[in-house]
Amino acid sequence: MRFGFTILSILTVLTSATAQKTDLDFINADKFEPDGQIKGIGLVKIELGRESFDKDLIIYDSKGTPKIIIRATDDDVVTKIGGKTYSRNDNANPFNPRFFVDNPDYFRLIFDCTKSTDKNYQVIIDQKTNEVGFIKKADSLFKFETAAEYVSEWTSGSFDFDRTQNPLRQEPSDNATVISNVDQKKYKIWRAEKIEMKGDWIKVKIRDNEEGWIRWRQGDKIVIKIYFAC
Repeated sequence: MRFGFTILSILTVLTSATAQKTDLDFINADKFEPDGQIKGIGLVKIELGRESFDKDLIIYDSKGTPKIIIRATDDDVVTKIGGKTYSRNDNANPFNPRFFVDNPDYFRLIFDCTKSTDKNYQVIIDQKTNEVGFIKKADSLFKFETAAEYVSEWTSGSFDFDRTQNPLRQEPSDNATVISNVDQKKYKIWRAEKIEMKGDWIKVKIRDNEEGWIRWRQGDKIVIKIYFAC
């Protein structure tokens, strides 16, 4: 009985401590990683859904020869590159575009697009070396988006921003009045919901029904943290 009471007391204390934590505590416990540099004129992605399953997604070299072939099925995402084949979640896979989830349950593929010609999109296939490949515009499985279209799509849910570096303002201008909150002295990172976008700015709603404008882009960098919902 004494042992059971001790366990109950510990659980009560832990539950109470957890209950005292706010959403901002949990958000700020994680590393803030904004989406980062836009390396080019926009992005090329596969559409969400299963339209791209059981089909070869091909990235070509400059001579028009298949360089990388990706195929998603119900059970696997297979990448063929450099004469080798890699299955899902293989850490040895050298394929390194802007965003790639090689899990059929959450399959995602997004490239930085550095150039657009009459027939091809030139895309970065390795973020470390900036090596490029080519996607045929005739391939309907791929879609080009501007950075603004990309951010608009992926901020339909919530996203995070650094309120110390990217303060909430009354208007979409670096000269506009900053909207302060007493909690921002303790918490740098805040979660937001999109209301509208205007240029490099996004109007947001945050906790306690605060509304204002923050930057989603600064120069060539996306400065908010996007969550790629599945």
